[in-house]
Amino acid sequence: MNLRLFNTQDKKFPIIVLILVILFFIIINQITKFRPDHAFLALLIMTLSLGKEKSRRFLIDWAPLILFWIAYDMMRGVADSVRGVIQVEAPYKLEYALFSHFFGGKIPSFWFQDFQTWLGNTILHRGLDIMVANLYTLHFAIPLVAGWIFWHTTNDRKTFYRYFYTLTVLNAMALITFMVYPAAPPWYVSSYGFVQPAHNAFHGLSAGSLLNVDKLFGTHFYATVWDSFNPNHFAAIPSLHGAYPIVTAIFLFQKFHRYTIWLFLYCIAVWVCAVYTNHHYVIDLIIGALYVAIAYFVTQKILYPFIFARFLEKHEKREPQAAPSRVPA
Repeated sequence: MNLRLFNTQDKKFPIIVLILVILFFIIINQITKFRPDHAFLALLIMTLSLGKEKSRRFLIDWAPLILFWIAYDMMRGVADSVRGVIQVEAPYKLEYALFSHFFGGKIPSFWFQDFQTWLGNTILHRGLDIMVANLYTLHFAIPLVAGWIFWHTTNDRKTFYRYFYTLTVLNAMALITFMVYPAAPPWYVSSYGFVQPAHNAFHGLSAGSLLNVDKLFGTHFYATVWDSFNPNHFAAIPSLHGAYPIVTAIFLFQKFHRYTIWLFLYCIAVWVCAVYTNHHYVIDLIIGALYVAIAYFVTQKILYPFIFARFLEKHEKREPQAAPSRVPA
């Protein structure tokens, strides 16, 4: 056996670990619901093979973020339980006023529902549903994969901190909005109209058009995921599905200065999926993009230069002298 393959200083090793991380995320995305603590434990186990110093750095850099995201997921359920009046009619009316004349007198998400009905039980419809479902649910994994690329594959802690804390500020802003302005998604309007919700049991309807994939394979996977992993059914504004791809695309482009077209197409594809699945209005996505701009500004102009840059500078001074030589020029 070629032991050099498992040498942590071998340039091939970060690529092998990255492939393992991606495969793990793909598998867990298919067979079980994905949670931030699952990702944290998986990445921690992988870093243990990289040596004591790398594992310590992983705990310092990742643990606060993962713990916040776990708390964030728990708080979404609290936001759902302490909500006041749900904004059901206002988002729909705004969406209708802005976009209905482009979609034959319907809002875009309802137009896509009619389009799926028109496709019927065809191979095109089934293939489209499967593609949309996988792309849409990768929303939970891609930010972590991108963070791993910055932190491990390219060994760029500065970009990692700027990236993940932009997402963290974005999450905090979104959680506040979910509590202050709980908004119903289009799937609720199409199922219940403008009636105020009287209960939290929506019998899997929160999965929207992802239920088509459940029916295709005879499972309850997406119904279960959206009813348990996403307990706040009235958190349509802002759309984090619309915001996360933008943040990821920005930092990947800043890091590599390439893949511009693919990153742009990825953002557009996720936006289309959000509307196609009846989960979001277009205005939810636009508001999400505006939140990205605010979170990016706060992180880049305030949090990073005044807090995290100083932390990284002090921490790097304590690291072994050999460590900087492994950082790509």
